[in-house]
Amino acid sequence: MKHYLLLSLLFPLFLSAEINTSSISSNKASYDGNALVLNGAVKLQHALGQMESGNARLLRDEEGSPFTSIHLRDDVLITLKNRGKIFCARADFDFNGLKGKLSPKIGEMIRFDNLQAGLLSLTSKEAEIEFIRDSNALKVSKIEAHDSVQMQYGKDFLLTADSATYSNTKTPYIWASPHCVLTHYDDHIEAERVEILPDSAKMILTTPTGKLMSSAFSESESVQFSCNKLIWEQAPQILTLKGNVSVHDHGVGDIHCDDEVELRQKQEDGKWILSSITAKGKTELKSNLNDGLQHLLVCYGQMQLDQDRLVLTLESPPEEPLEYFHDKMKLRADQAQLKYTSVGRSITPQKLLLFGNIQLTSIEEALRCAVADQFVYFPEEKKIVLSAQDGNHVLFWDQQQELSICAKEIHITHTDNGEKIKGVGNVRFAFSSVENILLKKLFPFYQQKRPS
Repeated sequence: MKHYLLLSLLFPLFLSAEINTSSISSNKASYDGNALVLNGAVKLQHALGQMESGNARLLRDEEGSPFTSIHLRDDVLITLKNRGKIFCARADFDFNGLKGKLSPKIGEMIRFDNLQAGLLSLTSKEAEIEFIRDSNALKVSKIEAHDSVQMQYGKDFLLTADSATYSNTKTPYIWASPHCVLTHYDDHIEAERVEILPDSAKMILTTPTGKLMSSAFSESESVQFSCNKLIWEQAPQILTLKGNVSVHDHGVGDIHCDDEVELRQKQEDGKWILSSITAKGKTELKSNLNDGLQHLLVCYGQMQLDQDRLVLTLESPPEEPLEYFHDKMKLRADQAQLKYTSVGRSITPQKLLLFGNIQLTSIEEALRCAVADQFVYFPEEKKIVLSAQDGNHVLFWDQQQELSICAKEIHITHTDNGEKIKGVGNVRFAFSSVENILLKKLFPFYQQKRPS
Protein backbone atom coordinates (compact mmCIF):
# COMPACT_ATOMS: atom_id res chain seq x y z
CA MET A 1 0.00 0.00 0.00
CA LYS A 2 1.34 3.45 -0.91
CA HIS A 3 1.89 5.87 1.94
CA TYR A 4 1.12 9.59 1.47
CA LEU A 5 2.82 11.86 3.95
CA LEU A 6 0.90 15.10 4.31
CA LEU A 7 3.74 17.00 5.86
CA SER A 8 1.73 20.05 6.85
CA LEU A 9 -0.04 17.78 9.43
CA LEU A 10 2.50 15.08 10.33
CA PHE A 11 5.83 16.94 10.10
CA PRO A 12 5.43 20.68 10.73
CA LEU A 13 9.20 21.15 10.68
CA PHE A 14 9.18 20.61 6.93
CA LEU A 15 7.36 23.88 6.36
CA SER A 16 10.45 25.87 7.34
CA ALA A 17 13.02 23.33 6.19
CA GLU A 18 15.76 24.21 3.72
CA ILE A 19 14.48 21.49 1.39
CA ASN A 20 11.06 23.16 1.32
CA THR A 21 9.25 19.87 0.72
CA SER A 22 5.47 20.03 0.31
CA SER A 23 4.40 16.39 -0.13
CA ILE A 24 5.85 12.89 -0.42
CA SER A 25 4.47 9.52 -1.51
CA SER A 26 6.06 6.03 -1.48
CA ASN A 27 5.18 2.36 -0.98
CA LYS A 28 6.97 2.22 2.38
CA ALA A 29 8.20 4.85 4.81
CA SER A 30 10.07 4.89 8.13
CA TYR A 31 11.22 7.73 10.37
CA ASP A 32 13.84 7.63 13.14
CA GLY A 33 14.08 11.27 14.19
CA ASN A 34 16.99 12.34 11.98
CA ALA A 35 16.13 10.48 8.80
CA LEU A 36 13.07 9.77 6.72
CA VAL A 37 13.54 6.60 4.63
CA LEU A 38 11.25 6.00 1.64
CA ASN A 39 11.10 2.82 -0.45
CA GLY A 40 9.26 2.02 -3.68
CA ALA A 41 7.76 4.46 -6.21
CA VAL A 42 8.99 7.53 -4.35
CA LYS A 43 7.60 10.89 -5.41
CA LEU A 44 8.77 14.05 -3.75
CA GLN A 45 7.48 17.56 -4.45
CA HIS A 46 10.33 19.94 -3.77
CA ALA A 47 11.39 23.55 -4.27
CA LEU A 48 13.72 22.29 -7.01
CA GLY A 49 10.91 20.42 -8.77
CA GLN A 50 9.41 16.93 -8.66
CA MET A 51 11.74 14.10 -7.67
CA GLU A 52 11.05 10.44 -8.45
CA SER A 53 13.13 7.37 -7.57
CA GLY A 54 13.01 3.79 -6.28
CA ASN A 55 14.38 4.77 -2.88
CA ALA A 56 15.05 8.00 -0.99
CA ARG A 57 16.61 9.09 2.29
CA LEU A 58 16.00 12.56 3.76
CA LEU A 59 18.40 13.66 6.49
CA ARG A 60 18.58 16.45 9.05
CA ASP A 61 21.73 17.66 10.83
CA GLU A 62 20.28 17.01 14.30
CA GLU A 63 16.99 15.96 15.82
CA GLY A 64 14.36 18.67 15.55
CA SER A 65 16.18 20.61 12.80
CA PRO A 66 14.95 20.93 9.21
CA PHE A 67 15.86 18.26 6.65
CA THR A 68 18.82 19.58 4.66
CA SER A 69 19.85 16.72 2.37
CA ILE A 70 18.21 14.20 0.04
CA HIS A 71 19.72 10.96 -1.28
CA LEU A 72 17.89 9.34 -4.19
CA ARG A 73 18.59 5.86 -5.59
CA ASP A 74 17.33 3.72 -8.51
CA ASP A 75 15.82 5.23 -11.67
CA VAL A 76 16.05 8.81 -10.51
CA LEU A 77 14.01 11.38 -12.44
CA ILE A 78 13.98 15.04 -11.47
CA THR A 79 11.57 17.33 -13.31
CA LEU A 80 12.70 20.92 -12.82
CA LYS A 81 10.39 23.92 -12.53
CA ASN A 82 11.40 25.03 -16.06
CA ARG A 83 10.34 21.55 -17.34
CA GLY A 84 13.91 20.41 -17.77
CA LYS A 85 14.57 16.83 -16.70
CA ILE A 86 17.47 14.99 -15.07
CA PHE A 87 17.86 11.19 -15.39
CA CYS A 88 20.42 9.24 -13.35
CA ALA A 89 20.86 6.25 -10.99
CA ARG A 90 21.96 8.21 -7.89
CA ALA A 91 21.50 11.80 -6.78
CA ASP A 92 22.89 13.25 -3.54
CA PHE A 93 21.80 16.79 -2.68
CA ASP A 94 23.19 19.02 0.09
CA PHE A 95 20.84 21.98 0.45
CA ASN A 96 22.99 23.64 3.12
CA GLY A 97 25.83 23.79 0.59
CA LEU A 98 23.40 24.22 -2.34
CA LYS A 99 25.09 21.48 -4.34
CA GLY A 100 24.62 17.91 -5.48
CA LYS A 101 26.35 14.99 -7.14
CA LEU A 102 24.86 12.67 -9.76
CA SER A 103 25.90 9.19 -10.91
CA PRO A 104 24.60 6.83 -13.62
CA LYS A 105 24.25 3.07 -13.72
CA ILE A 106 27.36 1.22 -14.89
CA GLY A 107 27.53 1.48 -18.66
CA GLU A 108 24.92 4.25 -18.82
CA MET A 109 24.98 8.07 -18.78
CA ILE A 110 23.55 10.89 -16.70
CA ARG A 111 21.09 12.78 -18.88
CA PHE A 112 19.92 16.40 -18.72
CA ASP A 113 17.02 17.07 -21.09
CA ASN A 114 15.31 20.26 -22.15
CA LEU A 115 17.68 22.61 -20.35
CA GLN A 116 17.46 26.28 -21.31
CA ALA A 117 13.99 26.41 -22.87
CA GLY A 118 14.51 23.22 -24.84
CA LEU A 119 17.68 24.45 -26.57
CA LEU A 120 20.08 22.19 -24.71
CA SER A 121 20.39 18.52 -23.73
CA LEU A 122 23.47 17.03 -22.09
CA THR A 123 24.81 13.57 -21.19
CA SER A 124 27.93 12.54 -19.23
CA LYS A 125 29.31 9.84 -16.95
CA GLU A 126 29.87 12.21 -14.01
CA ALA A 127 28.15 15.42 -12.95
CA GLU A 128 27.98 17.91 -10.08
CA ILE A 129 25.21 20.42 -9.75
CA GLU A 130 24.84 23.74 -7.90
CA PHE A 131 21.72 25.75 -6.97
CA ILE A 132 20.71 29.29 -6.13
CA ARG A 133 17.58 30.46 -4.32
CA ASP A 134 15.00 32.06 -6.58
CA SER A 135 11.98 33.40 -4.62
CA ASN A 136 10.45 30.31 -2.95
CA ALA A 137 12.13 27.90 -5.34
CA LEU A 138 15.58 26.56 -6.07
CA LYS A 139 17.14 27.08 -9.48
CA VAL A 140 19.96 25.10 -11.12
CA SER A 141 22.78 27.63 -11.42
CA LYS A 142 25.59 25.37 -12.58
CA ILE A 143 26.22 21.88 -13.94
CA GLU A 144 29.73 20.46 -14.14
CA ALA A 145 29.75 17.44 -16.48
CA HIS A 146 32.78 15.18 -16.92
CA ASP A 147 33.84 12.13 -18.92
CA SER A 148 32.37 11.45 -22.39
CA VAL A 149 30.29 14.61 -22.47
CA GLN A 150 27.79 14.93 -25.32
CA MET A 151 25.65 18.01 -25.84
CA GLN A 152 22.76 18.60 -28.24
CA TYR A 153 22.33 22.33 -28.87
CA GLY A 154 19.20 23.31 -30.74
CA LYS A 155 18.17 21.00 -33.56
CA ASP A 156 21.33 21.22 -35.63
CA PHE A 157 24.43 21.13 -33.38
CA LEU A 158 26.02 18.18 -31.59
CA LEU A 159 29.06 18.76 -29.37
CA THR A 160 31.30 16.19 -27.67
CA ALA A 161 34.10 17.02 -25.20
CA ASP A 162 35.97 15.72 -22.17
CA SER A 163 34.07 18.06 -19.85
CA ALA A 164 31.46 20.83 -19.99
CA THR A 165 30.00 23.48 -17.69
CA TYR A 166 26.49 24.93 -17.85
CA SER A 167 26.09 28.20 -15.95
CA ASN A 168 22.78 30.03 -15.46
CA THR A 169 23.44 32.52 -12.67
CA LYS A 170 22.55 35.61 -14.71
CA THR A 171 22.49 34.70 -18.39
CA PRO A 172 22.89 31.14 -19.68
CA TYR A 173 26.43 30.26 -20.70
CA ILE A 174 27.98 26.91 -21.63
CA TRP A 175 31.62 26.04 -22.22
CA ALA A 176 33.29 22.74 -23.02
CA SER A 177 36.94 21.61 -23.16
CA PRO A 178 39.22 20.01 -24.13
CA HIS A 179 39.04 17.79 -27.24
CA CYS A 180 35.81 19.32 -28.49
CA VAL A 181 34.14 18.07 -31.66
CA LEU A 182 31.23 20.08 -33.09
CA THR A 183 29.04 18.73 -35.88
CA HIS A 184 26.40 20.67 -37.80
CA TYR A 185 24.78 18.51 -40.48
CA ASP A 186 27.89 17.44 -42.49
CA ASP A 187 30.09 20.20 -41.02
CA HIS A 188 32.77 18.83 -38.69
CA ILE A 189 34.98 21.02 -36.46
CA GLU A 190 37.53 20.15 -33.77
CA ALA A 191 38.49 22.75 -31.15
CA GLU A 192 40.25 23.07 -27.81
CA ARG A 193 37.30 24.95 -26.27
CA VAL A 194 33.72 25.76 -27.25
CA GLU A 195 31.57 28.46 -25.63
CA ILE A 196 27.82 28.71 -26.26
CA LEU A 197 25.73 31.83 -25.56
CA PRO A 198 22.09 30.73 -26.07
CA ASP A 199 20.58 34.21 -25.54
CA SER A 200 22.52 35.63 -28.49
CA ALA A 201 22.49 32.37 -30.54
CA LYS A 202 26.26 32.50 -30.76
CA MET A 203 29.15 30.05 -30.32
CA ILE A 204 32.85 30.79 -29.82
CA LEU A 205 35.45 28.12 -30.69
CA THR A 206 39.11 28.33 -29.66
CA THR A 207 41.80 27.01 -32.07
CA PRO A 208 39.25 25.33 -34.35
CA THR A 209 40.12 23.24 -37.39
CA GLY A 210 37.63 21.45 -39.59
CA LYS A 211 35.59 21.29 -42.74
CA LEU A 212 32.29 22.71 -43.96
CA MET A 213 30.15 20.66 -46.34
CA SER A 214 29.62 21.73 -48.92
CA SER A 215 30.73 24.76 -50.90
CA ALA A 216 28.57 26.58 -53.41
CA PHE A 217 31.76 26.97 -55.45
CA SER A 218 32.93 23.34 -55.65
CA GLU A 219 30.52 20.50 -56.23
CA SER A 220 30.96 17.66 -53.69
CA GLU A 221 34.02 19.36 -52.16
CA SER A 222 34.41 20.44 -48.53
CA VAL A 223 35.80 23.77 -47.36
CA GLN A 224 38.67 23.21 -44.94
CA PHE A 225 39.81 25.84 -42.45
CA SER A 226 41.77 26.64 -39.30
CA CYS A 227 42.18 29.79 -37.18
CA ASN A 228 42.79 31.07 -33.65
CA LYS A 229 39.12 31.76 -32.91
CA LEU A 230 35.77 31.14 -34.60
CA ILE A 231 32.57 33.04 -33.80
CA TRP A 232 29.50 31.25 -35.17
CA GLU A 233 26.30 33.32 -35.33
CA GLN A 234 23.21 31.25 -36.06
CA ALA A 235 20.80 33.89 -37.37
CA PRO A 236 21.93 34.37 -40.04
CA GLN A 237 24.53 31.64 -40.42
CA ILE A 238 27.78 33.64 -40.25
CA LEU A 239 31.14 32.14 -39.29
CA THR A 240 33.78 34.74 -38.43
CA LEU A 241 37.31 33.30 -38.35
CA LYS A 242 39.85 35.41 -36.47
CA GLY A 243 43.64 35.33 -36.30
CA ASN A 244 46.02 33.31 -38.51
CA VAL A 245 43.14 32.16 -40.71
CA SER A 246 43.60 29.49 -43.39
CA VAL A 247 40.77 28.46 -45.73
CA HIS A 248 40.92 26.00 -48.60
CA ASP A 249 38.16 25.84 -51.18
CA HIS A 250 38.79 23.75 -54.30
CA GLY A 251 37.07 26.27 -56.57
CA VAL A 252 38.55 29.44 -55.05
CA GLY A 253 41.98 28.32 -53.84
CA ASP A 254 44.00 28.66 -50.63
CA ILE A 255 43.32 31.73 -48.50
CA HIS A 256 45.50 32.89 -45.62
CA CYS A 257 44.49 35.99 -43.66
CA ASP A 258 46.22 37.52 -40.65
CA ASP A 259 43.09 39.19 -39.32
CA GLU A 260 39.55 38.01 -40.16
CA VAL A 261 37.60 35.93 -42.66
CA GLU A 262 33.79 35.82 -42.74
CA LEU A 263 32.06 32.75 -44.17
CA ARG A 264 28.32 32.89 -44.81
CA GLN A 265 26.14 29.84 -45.20
CA LYS A 266 22.75 29.49 -46.86
CA GLN A 267 20.26 26.65 -46.96
CA GLU A 268 19.82 24.93 -50.29
CA ASP A 269 18.05 21.63 -50.98
CA GLY A 270 17.82 20.94 -47.25
CA LYS A 271 21.57 21.51 -46.69
CA TRP A 272 23.65 24.39 -45.39
CA ILE A 273 26.30 25.36 -47.94
CA LEU A 274 28.97 28.06 -48.05
CA SER A 275 27.70 31.00 -50.11
CA SER A 276 30.22 33.83 -49.61
CA ILE A 277 33.72 34.59 -48.37
CA THR A 278 34.97 37.97 -47.10
CA ALA A 279 38.50 38.57 -45.76
CA LYS A 280 39.76 41.70 -43.98
CA GLY A 281 43.38 42.66 -43.34
CA LYS A 282 46.43 41.19 -45.03
CA THR A 283 45.15 38.33 -47.17
CA GLU A 284 46.99 35.91 -49.44
CA LEU A 285 45.15 33.94 -52.12
CA LYS A 286 46.87 31.10 -53.95
CA SER A 287 44.42 30.76 -56.78
CA ASN A 288 43.85 27.55 -58.69
CA LEU A 289 43.73 28.65 -62.34
CA ASN A 290 44.43 25.16 -63.70
CA ASP A 291 47.26 26.31 -65.94
CA GLY A 292 50.27 24.87 -64.08
CA LEU A 293 51.61 28.33 -63.18
CA GLN A 294 52.07 30.03 -59.83
CA HIS A 295 49.34 32.55 -58.93
CA LEU A 296 49.55 34.40 -55.62
CA LEU A 297 47.51 37.51 -54.80
CA VAL A 298 48.25 39.56 -51.67
CA CYS A 299 45.99 42.42 -50.57
CA TYR A 300 45.96 44.60 -47.44
CA GLY A 301 42.35 45.81 -47.45
CA GLN A 302 39.46 43.47 -48.20
CA MET A 303 38.84 40.38 -50.31
CA GLN A 304 35.23 39.50 -51.14
CA LEU A 305 33.64 36.77 -53.24
CA ASP A 306 30.28 37.78 -54.70
CA GLN A 307 28.47 34.53 -55.44
CA ASP A 308 25.71 36.16 -57.50
CA ARG A 309 28.15 37.95 -59.82
CA LEU A 310 30.78 35.21 -59.59
CA VAL A 311 33.47 37.83 -58.99
CA LEU A 312 36.24 37.79 -56.39
CA THR A 313 37.39 41.35 -55.59
CA LEU A 314 40.61 42.30 -53.78
CA GLU A 315 41.39 45.85 -52.66
CA SER A 316 44.33 47.53 -50.95
CA PRO A 317 44.86 51.02 -49.49
CA PRO A 318 47.07 53.39 -51.53
CA GLU A 319 49.95 53.11 -49.06
CA GLU A 320 50.01 49.30 -49.38
CA PRO A 321 49.40 48.28 -53.00
CA LEU A 322 48.07 44.87 -53.89
CA GLU A 323 50.73 42.36 -55.01
CA TYR A 324 50.36 39.61 -57.58
CA PHE A 325 52.95 36.90 -58.32
CA HIS A 326 52.49 35.34 -61.75
CA ASP A 327 54.93 32.58 -62.60
CA LYS A 328 58.24 34.54 -62.80
CA MET A 329 56.75 38.03 -62.55
CA LYS A 330 55.59 40.27 -59.71
CA LEU A 331 52.98 43.01 -60.16
CA ARG A 332 51.62 45.80 -57.95
CA ALA A 333 48.16 47.32 -58.41
CA ASP A 334 45.33 49.11 -56.61
CA GLN A 335 42.63 46.48 -57.14
CA ALA A 336 42.11 42.99 -58.55
CA GLN A 337 39.15 40.96 -59.79
CA LEU A 338 39.03 37.27 -60.46
CA LYS A 339 36.02 36.42 -62.62
CA TYR A 340 34.54 32.93 -62.69
CA THR A 341 32.16 31.02 -64.88
CA SER A 342 29.65 28.51 -63.52
CA VAL A 343 30.03 24.85 -64.50
CA GLY A 344 27.21 22.85 -62.90
CA ARG A 345 27.57 23.32 -59.14
CA SER A 346 31.20 24.44 -59.46
CA ILE A 347 33.01 27.57 -60.59
CA THR A 348 36.03 27.87 -62.89
CA PRO A 349 38.30 30.95 -63.16
CA GLN A 350 37.70 32.76 -66.44
CA LYS A 351 40.06 35.73 -66.21
CA LEU A 352 42.07 37.77 -63.71
CA LEU A 353 42.12 41.57 -63.89
CA LEU A 354 44.37 44.07 -62.09
CA PHE A 355 43.47 47.79 -62.11
CA GLY A 356 45.31 51.02 -61.37
CA ASN A 357 49.02 51.91 -61.27
CA ILE A 358 50.22 48.56 -62.60
CA GLN A 359 53.92 47.98 -62.01
CA LEU A 360 55.51 44.75 -63.27
CA THR A 361 58.93 43.39 -62.36
CA SER A 362 60.76 40.11 -62.76
CA ILE A 363 61.43 37.91 -59.72
CA GLU A 364 64.36 36.14 -61.40
CA GLU A 365 67.85 37.28 -62.38
CA ALA A 366 66.71 38.40 -65.82
CA LEU A 367 65.52 41.98 -65.33
CA ARG A 368 62.14 43.07 -66.64
CA CYS A 369 59.75 45.94 -65.83
CA ALA A 370 56.57 47.49 -67.12
CA VAL A 371 53.93 50.10 -66.26
CA ALA A 372 50.26 50.01 -67.34
CA ASP A 373 46.74 50.91 -66.25
CA GLN A 374 45.28 47.41 -66.51
CA PHE A 375 46.50 43.81 -66.50
CA VAL A 376 44.31 40.93 -67.73
CA TYR A 377 45.20 37.24 -67.64
CA PHE A 378 43.26 34.53 -69.51
CA PRO A 379 44.07 31.12 -67.95
CA GLU A 380 42.87 28.95 -70.84
CA GLU A 381 45.08 30.78 -73.33
CA LYS A 382 47.88 31.50 -70.84
CA LYS A 383 47.74 35.03 -72.22
CA ILE A 384 48.49 38.40 -70.55
CA VAL A 385 47.19 41.72 -71.86
CA LEU A 386 48.73 44.94 -70.49
CA SER A 387 46.73 48.01 -71.53
CA ALA A 388 46.68 51.79 -71.04
CA GLN A 389 43.78 54.23 -70.75
CA ASP A 390 43.06 57.94 -71.29
CA GLY A 391 45.91 58.62 -73.68
CA ASN A 392 48.52 56.75 -71.64
CA HIS A 393 50.87 54.08 -72.96
CA VAL A 394 52.12 50.74 -71.73
CA LEU A 395 55.88 50.76 -71.19
CA PHE A 396 57.62 47.38 -71.26
CA TRP A 397 61.35 46.68 -70.91
CA ASP A 398 63.21 43.36 -70.89
CA GLN A 399 66.99 43.41 -70.38
CA GLN A 400 67.69 39.84 -71.54
CA GLN A 401 65.82 40.25 -74.81
CA GLU A 402 67.05 43.86 -75.22
CA LEU A 403 63.44 44.84 -75.73
CA SER A 404 61.78 48.24 -75.15
CA ILE A 405 58.16 48.59 -76.21
CA CYS A 406 55.74 51.53 -75.91
CA ALA A 407 52.19 50.72 -77.07
CA LYS A 408 48.48 50.94 -76.29
CA GLU A 409 48.51 47.25 -75.44
CA ILE A 410 51.18 44.59 -74.97
CA HIS A 411 50.29 40.89 -75.23
CA ILE A 412 52.42 38.20 -73.55
CA THR A 413 51.55 34.57 -74.32
CA HIS A 414 53.05 31.41 -72.80
CA THR A 415 53.59 28.68 -75.40
CA ASP A 416 55.34 25.33 -75.47
CA ASN A 417 58.26 27.05 -77.21
CA GLY A 418 58.54 29.82 -74.63
CA GLU A 419 57.14 33.32 -74.38
CA LYS A 420 55.72 35.48 -77.16
CA ILE A 421 55.58 39.28 -76.70
CA LYS A 422 53.95 41.76 -79.07
CA GLY A 423 52.77 45.36 -79.02
CA VAL A 424 49.36 46.45 -80.32
CA GLY A 425 48.37 49.95 -81.50
CA ASN A 426 50.94 52.64 -82.47
CA VAL A 427 53.95 50.65 -81.27
CA ARG A 428 57.33 52.30 -80.55
CA PHE A 429 60.53 50.40 -79.71
CA ALA A 430 62.19 53.24 -77.85
CA PHE A 431 61.20 55.40 -74.89
CA SER A 432 61.06 59.17 -74.70
CA SER A 433 63.18 61.03 -72.16
CA VAL A 434 60.11 61.48 -69.92
CA GLU A 435 59.36 57.73 -70.13
CA ASN A 436 62.99 56.88 -69.31
CA ILE A 437 62.89 59.13 -66.24
CA LEU A 438 59.65 57.51 -65.07
CA LEU A 439 61.01 53.97 -65.46
CA LYS A 440 64.25 54.86 -63.66
CA LYS A 441 62.29 56.42 -60.80
CA LEU A 442 60.00 53.40 -60.39
CA PHE A 443 62.62 50.72 -61.07
CA PRO A 444 66.18 51.67 -59.99
CA PHE A 445 67.60 48.63 -61.83
CA TYR A 446 66.27 49.91 -65.20
CA GLN A 447 69.02 50.67 -67.72
CA GLN A 448 68.25 53.07 -70.53
CA LYS A 449 69.21 51.78 -73.95
CA ARG A 450 72.02 53.78 -75.37
CA PRO A 451 71.62 54.99 -78.94
CA SER A 452 73.74 53.04 -81.43
